Amino acid sequence: MASYSDPLVVAMSDSDASARIIADVFPADPGEEWRFTGLHPKFRLQLQRVSPLNFYMRFDNSVEAVRDWGPVSFTITINGNLFRSPRFSSGGQEYRRPVPDGWITKPGPVDIAVDIEPPRRAPNGTPYGIRLHSIGFEER
Repeated sequence: MASYSDPLVVAMSDSDASARIIADVFPADPGEEWRFTGLHPKFRLQLQRVSPLNFYMRFDNSVEAVRDWGPVSFTITINGNLFRSPRFSSGGQEYRRPVPDGWITKPGPVDIAVDIEPPRRAPNGTPYGIRLHSIGFEER
């Protein structure tokens, strides 16, 4: 797994995490390791190099969420290219998938969007996605 000081990954506890979150991640106290997302979180990472990469995401899908709404799956978009994840049951999960050649062709900004299905609802009715620890890339 990539080091969280590596610009390939944004960890929710990173001091600059908010600068790399574009949308739909709920605020948390500074240094908090996990943050809840909405249904469509988006991120922008500044890659310094291009090499064969794996997409990487560490998240938590609680037992209660699976009981109430079932397993979770994702549609992940990287620079406009998308793929679907398998369905995940409960517990902490790490998901990796090779990024196809040609999806990231040069150093610079890379946008990641995640659409989460099915939606979950907090007791107050607010829709949410997952508890996210980190998202980004690892070198293969």
